[in-house]
Amino acid sequence: MNPKLLPNRALENYKEEDAFNFLIKAEAMRIFLEQNSTSLDKNKMLVLYGDWGSGKTSLLRHIEQKINKDVYKTIFFQAWEHEKDDNLALSLCDALLDEVDRNNPIIKDFMKGALIAFKSFASGVTLKAPGFLSGLGVDFEFSGEKYVKAIDEVLKDTTNPSFYVSNKKFKESFQKAEDVILKLSGAQSLLIIIDDLDRCEPENVLNLITALKLFFTYGRKSVFICGIDKEAVTKAVKTKYLDVIKSEEYLEKVFDVSFNMPKSIPLHALLLPHFAAQTELENRDLADMQIVEDFFNSIRFTNPRRLKKILNKYEILKSFRNLETIPNYVRELIPNILSEHNYGSLFETIVSLFIIILYEFYIDEFKDLENYEQKNLNYIEIQYESAASKNSAYTKSRAKSDVNNMFYLENIKSLSLGNIVIEQAQSGLSGNPRSWTKIVTIFSHNKPKTLSQIHDKSLNEYDSHFTDDRITTNFCRFLITNMDIFEEEVKKSQYIIWNVFEMVKYLL
Repeated sequence: MNPKLLPNRALENYKEEDAFNFLIKAEAMRIFLEQNSTSLDKNKMLVLYGDWGSGKTSLLRHIEQKINKDVYKTIFFQAWEHEKDDNLALSLCDALLDEVDRNNPIIKDFMKGALIAFKSFASGVTLKAPGFLSGLGVDFEFSGEKYVKAIDEVLKDTTNPSFYVSNKKFKESFQKAEDVILKLSGAQSLLIIIDDLDRCEPENVLNLITALKLFFTYGRKSVFICGIDKEAVTKAVKTKYLDVIKSEEYLEKVFDVSFNMPKSIPLHALLLPHFAAQTELENRDLADMQIVEDFFNSIRFTNPRRLKKILNKYEILKSFRNLETIPNYVRELIPNILSEHNYGSLFETIVSLFIIILYEFYIDEFKDLENYEQKNLNYIEIQYESAASKNSAYTKSRAKSDVNNMFYLENIKSLSLGNIVIEQAQSGLSGNPRSWTKIVTIFSHNKPKTLSQIHDKSLNEYDSHFTDDRITTNFCRFLITNMDIFEEEVKKSQYIIWNVFEMVKYLL
């Protein structure tokens, strides 16, 4: 078993590993920072917006590695790694001082100024900050209350200043600390990259962003760029401010310049090694690749991190299938998926990918499809309500008969895909596009808006009943659109469709 597993980490070399063509965005941001280093003194707060798993870390790491070191001294602060500290502003100060002598009087003055300024951030939290406080003779884990007392002890000879005074003190000491750090590095400015904020607790997200805006922007030679998931900040703002402040307004006031991760990404390069392994692509390879890519786009499953996870699962499944020693009771669970040289069924491949996605990320949808009997009962009720509203003579028994004729497969757990088509052909539906209805219904959720006969392959009838935007509905629309491509494969398939649910639970 040698599956081609994709690494779940930030890319180390964009030119060699960039399957999503993000290098253009990364280089554009790097050039912007280098060319505008002196003009960013009044626009210090930059942000890179992107969903969780969209590749923000890889892009920011590229900037860190490739930025001109004569222009910027980079400090990469992964906020999530300091989540236990709770006082992320103080942890950021610790990161700034990582390479300097903490016994330097200027640095000690900055540390004391930071403690005063961020004291209010520590109320009622648990904090661990031995690195920062060790320079001031404090080194232990403590609660927020003990932390405040510890600071008071360190600052016992200092009167308790007002916010204005502490703010001014931090500004002055930070600017002097900047000079010390830059003198050691030989760079002109500090580029402080803050990543993984979207993995922190909402309160910590807002605390650090607020501290950046209130205190750190006083630096003369520091530029900040934050990688942020807007949804995470939206939740944080709503938690703290309810509906008084809108997250968009909050972010606009904090950040001066914004960039966005690409909203749509090319999947071809990522999928190529998994679904077209031949040295020279044949026509079928290219066609299959396009259908697989269309599948992911149709169900809107394009998050890079999630895609990698699903493709890794698929590689594991391929490795099981290729094992000669695998027991028959395990082998029969595995669909005839595309493997080396594209031998296998495109339809069974796509169904496998879809069920893996549901099991990993949409477990409620997975359980919904798996509970086939309950879905049938729901359909009968919906069919009855839909028809009875137009015909008072319509009965429950008639609804059950109509639903069974259109959708239900009594022995679903022992039927192959090919047998489903054959069974319907024997029912007089051969050549009628409705012979696909039961196959599509296997993947339909259990609460359509209405129900009635679905007569053809077009989306007209299906969309009139399944009007939502759920992943299962989008998948069924994809199947209906591509039925002509899948039809011959399905007729020949001996795979028992219900095994796909067992496969994902027991093999992956």
